[in-house]
Parts: sequence; structure tokens; C-alpha cells
Amino acid sequence: MDEILLKRIVNHQMLYGSFCGDLGVLNGKMGIVLFFFHYARYTKNVLYEDFAAELLEEIYEDVHLDMNIQFLDGLCGIGWGITYLVEQQFVTGDIEELLQDIDRKIMEFAPKRLTDYSLETGLEGIAYYVMGRLKVSPVETKLFSVDYVEELEEIYLASWRSSNVYSSQRILDRIMESDNNSEILSWKKGLKILLK
Repeated sequence: MDEILLKRIVNHQMLYGSFCGDLGVLNGKMGIVLFFFHYARYTKNVLYEDFAAELLEEIYEDVHLDMNIQFLDGLCGIGWGITYLVEQQFVTGDIEELLQDIDRKIMEFAPKRLTDYSLETGLEGIAYYVMGRLKVSPVETKLFSVDYVEELEEIYLASWRSSNVYSSQRILDRIMESDNNSEILSWKKGLKILLK
């Protein structure tokens, strides 16, 4: 049953995934990219990896710094998706240039002034991007100012360094849980099947 549904999801997303106007990780192209990289690993079929890479290239071409910084459909979610792909060794290469631009954009928003603490549109999404970014980047890379990281720690993540609060799998689980879409052929449903 799951294999049949999974194949239907793959076929649907291969036909329609490129037309998705939302670039984000929760409901858009970045989420579809995560699904296809996982599916490629599951099937050991390079066709799906190539498709995911093409979608990722479309995201690179369409992302711009005038986008919102939200995790839902903006720079934090896209940036987190890229760091996840690197962490899981789905992609290699120099991601620093693109992500450094996102880093600078995010640092324009002072954590102490944000009143929204949600994953989708607030501080939690920013914090997860920052933690993912710090996890996959070379130590010598100066990503975020010390003051910025300290503000995040003070407000939201008082113990994330010492208690290993950050878990990319936990975040991926939250993304899949956010599937309030009744679409039977959603990539989130496919990802749930692959990762169970």
C-alpha cells in the first residue's frame, strides 16, 4: 500500500513540482527537494537525485534578499533546507556565498525585538536556521556576530549549546507534522512514508 502511494506521490510531484511558486521548506519547492533527495537515496536511483538538484537550482535562481526571513516560506526555511542537505550529505560544494547573504539579512532583525516566537514565522525558525548553519559551516567562518548569537541564546535558546536541543530530525518531523494539506499526493505524506 505505502509503495503504491509513494510512487503516485513521486509521479505527481515530478509532473507538478517545478510549477510550485512557493520556494519555502514547509509548503514549497525546498520541501519537494528534501523529499526527492530522500527518495533518491531510498531507491538508489540517480534520476530522482538529478530532479532534486534541478529543483534546487531553480530555488537558487529565484531566491532574493527581498524575500521575508520566515521559516515557512522565506530565507530561514530555504537556508535551513540547504544546511540539512549538506548535513545529510545529499549535496556538496560551496554554499557559503548564498548562505552568507542570508546570514546578513537575518542579522538585520534583532531577536529582542521580535514578538513572534513560532517556527513558521518567528524566532524559533530563525534560531533553527542559525543552529543548522553553525553546525555545518567551517569553524573559521565568521557567520554571525557574537552579540547576535548571545541574544538568541538569552531569549530563546538559553541551553541549546549544552543540551543539544538542536536536532535536524526533530525539525524535519515538525515540517511533516505541519501537513494540514488534504492533498493525498503531498510530498510531506511521501516523506513520512520514507522516514518512518
